[in-house]
Amino acid sequence: MKKFFFLAAWLVFSVTISFAAENPWVGKWKPDPAKSTYVEVNDALVISAPSAGVLRWEYPEIQFVMEGKPDGSAMSITYPTKPKGLTETVRMITPMKLAYAVTIDGKLVQHGTDALSADGKTLIAVSWIAGKEQERRVEVFHKE
Repeated sequence: MKKFFFLAAWLVFSVTISFAAENPWVGKWKPDPAKSTYVEVNDALVISAPSAGVLRWEYPEIQFVMEGKPDGSAMSITYPTKPKGLTETVRMITPMKLAYAVTIDGKLVQHGTDALSADGKTLIAVSWIAGKEQERRVEVFHKE
């Protein structure tokens, strides 16, 4: 029986590691202010896959953590200065591109897309404030 539980635990661990290793989003992403028109946080963005189908975004410097399934449902967000009523949804469009929407008390305040380059080494985040779609902000990251 012990062998069965050990084997089962090892299999789950292996699948999680394999998912993370194959997931192009997983890694530490450093912002490139020279190639960006906007830098939200001048700190590395860490993206991980803590379990199958789940992504986690972290900015360690500001203690921001967002986690959930990129299926359009609300993400779990922890952040010391999180505004009341803040929610974010993320929807994977393709394996290399996602779209997101930020709302406060149900009102859309910002949305955008994140896309990975073909080689998976560059992440380009394009965002805009609701109602100001022509004023797009571009943030470029490179995988460390």
